[in-house]
Amino acid sequence: MANVIVEDVGPCKKHLKITIPKEDIEKKVEENYKRLASSAAVAGFRKGRVPRKLLERRFSDDVLEDVKQAILSEASQKAVEEKGLKPIGDPSFDNVAFEPNKDCIFEITLEVEPDFDLPVYKGLELQRGPVSVDDEEVTRGLDGLRMQRARLELMPAGTPAAADDVIVCDWKMVSEGETVADQKDAELHVHGRRSGGLEMAQDLSETLAGAKFGESREVKAKFLDSYPVEKWRGKDGTLTVEVKEVRRPVAPELNEEFAKAMDFDSLADLKKAVLHGITQSKEREVSLALEQQAFDQLLAAAPFELPQGVLKAQARHIMLRQQYRLRQRGVPPEEIEKHMDDLRNASEESAARNLKIFFILDRIAEKEKIFVTEDEVESRIAAMGVSYGLTPQRMRAQIEQEGSLSELRAGLRENKVVDFLLKNAKIAEAK
Repeated sequence: MANVIVEDVGPCKKHLKITIPKEDIEKKVEENYKRLASSAAVAGFRKGRVPRKLLERRFSDDVLEDVKQAILSEASQKAVEEKGLKPIGDPSFDNVAFEPNKDCIFEITLEVEPDFDLPVYKGLELQRGPVSVDDEEVTRGLDGLRMQRARLELMPAGTPAAADDVIVCDWKMVSEGETVADQKDAELHVHGRRSGGLEMAQDLSETLAGAKFGESREVKAKFLDSYPVEKWRGKDGTLTVEVKEVRRPVAPELNEEFAKAMDFDSLADLKKAVLHGITQSKEREVSLALEQQAFDQLLAAAPFELPQGVLKAQARHIMLRQQYRLRQRGVPPEEIEKHMDDLRNASEESAARNLKIFFILDRIAEKEKIFVTEDEVESRIAAMGVSYGLTPQRMRAQIEQEGSLSELRAGLRENKVVDFLLKNAKIAEAK
């Protein structure tokens, strides 16, 4: 029987020293040779008839290596189970002493789930914000639908460009005295700061505001890191735009005809649908706010340390994702670098909060026996399939290929725990 000594070596980090008696190793070696004797193919001997001495001469290194790996795996797993540890990730093996006819001694270091007292999670006192939609919000929603169906109308010569217009223009980008790119009769939207692989110093609506036929405007610009020609990536330059036409989006009138074009029986039905959509969106926001209130209270009542390896990996993942988003928005690399410390700190704070919430919800699920059935998993996959236009079978195959089925189950379980918390909370309406 193995002897196991456990030592705390950091937050959620354990060091185990494990000793396996030589008798156990000898038994394992004997078992391996017996299996080998029944299957080894050696010239001049039938299977099962190869002399033991010959097997030892030819296969001893392989047998001992197999036994060593089996001993390390089995003994470490058994030690973790007997000591009631909940490891996260794979252990690291150190100082392995494995020789024939001697005790095997080795050490492992591993991170484990945090041990903490579960706070009171029933009866949380929460405040629900109001869900109200006024006429102005409905009007903005309807206007958004109208703009989606807007047509571009050619404006008379001399009409100044305005935000949301589309201009027909000749443009060129000059950098380091060289015309890097140009285009004739190009359509350009009069808004935003990014276009054609460029990041403008100011919004195009500011640059082109009031520009008329035949007029040229200039704006400082920078080539994005994604620009096709590597030489110019990140370089500064000047974008010159000569206006040739101004086309203005003209939205259709809000009437019964428009409602029917949107597949509604009447304008009243369209307005009801917009009201319903805005209401649902606000209800989701209120629900998320309730969740965050519940999380804040649980975190405040259950301070505990986290496994640093997992925390650092999660924080790095969040930071890389934030960097990617900034690069996608065209923020220069040197500007991102200036704020790396802030990004790193924000990532660590976010990772710590998310991990603590995960562990608390997981413990609540265990205590309340909250689990996810296969029917629930299949229903969720089917719903996702509808969103992506895939059959449930193809949707599941895609999820399995991505290796995210376990994450799907974990997400469903977490949602059920949150529903449980809100169902058992004391929720007052905010004034």
